[in-house]
Amino acid sequence: MEKTLVPEVLQMIGEVIPDGVSVAISEGGRYIYYQPSASIDLKIKPGDQVREGSATYRALTARQKVSEYVESGVFGIPYYGVSLPLLRSGRIEGCITAIYPKQFMPQPKVLIGKGEDGWLPIPISDIMYIRSQEGKTLLHTATDSYANRYSLSELEQMLSPASFIRCHRSFLVNLEAIGYIHPHFHSTFLLEMKDKQRTRVPVSQSYASSFRQILGF
Repeated sequence: MEKTLVPEVLQMIGEVIPDGVSVAISEGGRYIYYQPSASIDLKIKPGDQVREGSATYRALTARQKVSEYVESGVFGIPYYGVSLPLLRSGRIEGCITAIYPKQFMPQPKVLIGKGEDGWLPIPISDIMYIRSQEGKTLLHTATDSYANRYSLSELEQMLSPASFIRCHRSFLVNLEAIGYIHPHFHSTFLLEMKDKQRTRVPVSQSYASSFRQILGF
């Protein structure tokens, strides 16, 4: 990147990147600078090609600022990226990307569920629990269930731990949708949800201690 662009790049850094967030700068489809943080490291090296599906790639393709969640399939771990391309006379000279860890990711307002006749945006607050079953991820509301494209692990990264927590290898639960907590054998629990069926979701032994700590009992 030309030396004359450096002041502009530094100004852009101040606009999009707080302390402790990783920084990547690209030029001509390749990264020329990368500064990892203690919170998240995508292992980018100067000279690496910009990967398709990354926040940088999407900003370069759209020719505008992009702020979005990137799945783990791109770099091996999920992240929230804010990418700002640098244009001069209509030509893209480079791109700067702020790479945020999970705690910085804004929780989506809806998740897309697939029903029999199409796709339905489901408000996060309407989802009682999320289950992984036979290789599918199912969003359960008070009245129905819908398939979702993300894995349970990816949704755990996307959703705020203040709203949804992992209680079992196959379940994420909405804390506000828990109606009652029943003790079970070997210090585990069964969660009675607020849906019509009063579904009971297990809290497995491996998650019981952290579950109690988060809820404070």
